[in-house]
Amino acid sequence: MNGGAQDGIGKTSIGGNIAIFKSPGKDGKFYNGSVGKGFGYGAQHGLLIAQGDADARAGIRLSGADMIIGGLLKQPLPKKENGNIAVTSNIKGFAFEYMTNGRGLVLGDPGPWICAGMTGGVVYLRQQPESGLTKEVIKKRVAKGAKISIEPLSAKGLQDVAELLGKYTALLKDHGQTEEAASLETLLQNPGEHFLQVVPVKEQADPAVSTE
Repeated sequence: MNGGAQDGIGKTSIGGNIAIFKSPGKDGKFYNGSVGKGFGYGAQHGLLIAQGDADARAGIRLSGADMIIGGLLKQPLPKKENGNIAVTSNIKGFAFEYMTNGRGLVLGDPGPWICAGMTGGVVYLRQQPESGLTKEVIKKRVAKGAKISIEPLSAKGLQDVAELLGKYTALLKDHGQTEEAASLETLLQNPGEHFLQVVPVKEQADPAVSTE
């Protein structure tokens, strides 16, 4: 689909592909490509893509599907962040909450309170130190009480990022977005430099800590 999608798209999907791409405007530029709340809630299989931003709880209870959030940083992050960081982030909060399996790939700012209660699967996050999105800043996005580790890409992680980003850039080309595809393909030359992986280290978030 070219345009956007509302809340709950891909909820509990068990296969197939859902791809929400930007739509061409009269000026030749591409717009939107965003999705509403709960994108891919509990999705078990298949590939889910949003080229733009995602509202809160993208990938909540993701249970085996692959998810790509392609929204890019709109501007460099300030050295000192004040207020609600979800206003400018590409996911608006609680991404990959209670995730149990599957793979996520985020090309922009994952937003606040990520990975609360995550017990399985892996999320690959792009780091952009030149724009202020460093590993330390990403750590501040993690929900209080989340039991996860942010690490360099493993051998499997290198393969996963190459696969997921390769599929994404190929689809961008199919939709006439060769410029963005070419920009992202440069990341494939050295994925380990541009991405980190988030994996759970314990069974669940501390139940004494509220994540909402």
